Amino acid sequence: MSSGRPAYVLPGVAILAFVAFLGFALFRLFLIEEDMRDNVDENMLWVTTQAQVASHRFEQAVSRQALGHPHDSPSLRLDVLFSRLMLMDEGPQRRYLRRADLEAPLDDVLARLEAIDALMQPPAEGVAERARAIQRELDPLMTGLNRIATGVMKEEWEATGARLDRYHASLLQVIAAAVGILICGLLLTSLLIHALRQRRTAQRDLMAHRDHLEEEVERHIGRYRQTAEALARSLKREKGVSEFYRSFAGMVSHQFRTPLAVIDSGLQRLIRRHDDMPPAQRLERYHRLREAVAQMTRLVESSLTAARLDGDQVESRPAACSLTDLVAQACRLQREAHGEARLQVSEPQAPLEAWCDRSLVEQILANLLSNALKYSPAAEPVRVQLGAEGARVYCRIEDHGIGIPDKELPRLFERFFRSSNARGISGLGLGLNIARHLARLQGGDVTVSSVEGEGTTFTLWLPAATGRNQDVEPS
Repeated sequence: MSSGRPAYVLPGVAILAFVAFLGFALFRLFLIEEDMRDNVDENMLWVTTQAQVASHRFEQAVSRQALGHPHDSPSLRLDVLFSRLMLMDEGPQRRYLRRADLEAPLDDVLARLEAIDALMQPPAEGVAERARAIQRELDPLMTGLNRIATGVMKEEWEATGARLDRYHASLLQVIAAAVGILICGLLLTSLLIHALRQRRTAQRDLMAHRDHLEEEVERHIGRYRQTAEALARSLKREKGVSEFYRSFAGMVSHQFRTPLAVIDSGLQRLIRRHDDMPPAQRLERYHRLREAVAQMTRLVESSLTAARLDGDQVESRPAACSLTDLVAQACRLQREAHGEARLQVSEPQAPLEAWCDRSLVEQILANLLSNALKYSPAAEPVRVQLGAEGARVYCRIEDHGIGIPDKELPRLFERFFRSSNARGISGLGLGLNIARHLARLQGGDVTVSSVEGEGTTFTLWLPAATGRNQDVEPS
């Protein structure tokens, strides 16, 4: 807190000085206004001038009456003069004349006025004599008024000069206060600008620190996020593996029981009736045993492949391969293994090159071809078509078998899912799931279209090798 106090001292002093200067300026202006108002109320020069004018008019009225003008009324003019002199004899005016050392001339003027008033009574002598007597008293009265007017004028002049000096000094003080107000205002403005600049600098530093802190937090959080994502993937794999093994255990107890029972019963019958069984019948029994063993082999291979996929142990090593040669080899293996002659391959006009992993594509084709042969009648052909669309090549396998219901198509590639019309045909529900996973692992896909009772078409899509590697691996 002690380090922050000096920052408030200077603004506080500037504000106090600003208020002090402003208050002083307003106070001086108020005094000037009061002084001007008082001086207007004490305008003695006007009163003295009016008295002089009234005395001159009285003198004119007396002279005219003496010359024979009966319409002039000296009494009325005397009353006006009397009223003007009574104003000068009132309290404020009397005090003013006393301060100006003019009280004695005023008393003399008032005495002359009393004498003139006595002479205005009905005359015992003639009008001319009364006029001369009034004039003898009126001349000193007018002289006294002139003296009073001169003194008042001198006093007013000196008072006006002193008042102007006071006004000048007060105005200088007000101007000085205004300059002080201006200086305080400029100081406060500069302090405000300085404070705003400091605030802006502090905000900029704070923003930079915040950005740096966000980067640090993001860097640490990113590392933790990567760890969390890795843990989440591991947990997901573990959960998938656990679910797979739970399903696999139930599937094995059901699917493996049938071929094992077939092998066991066939071997027992061969043992008991080997000598009595004709060679043709024994050969038929041997073929059934081989088919049961082959089914068990397929089950084991599919289960192991699914487990490797769940454990992220299947890697794709793509290279440029001839899709035509891969399909031809897969069809040849199916014919040799099952003696099937129903596979009809439409050869493309130009060689098709796919960017793929050869061994993974072989597993996909083997699965799709075996499914097409298994789910279609023995008399119906299975057509294989090769082609290219844009940056992809495809292998389309079309059969005329039992087909798949429309409502079950979205679930066809789920693990362990089998359509409702395939219950009587052996299978695990793993092949299509594995085929799609292997295709997508290489940047491709497996799609399906089907009409129940008419047949099914599976299409394997793979990236074309054009623009990647022109060296095609040999078949």
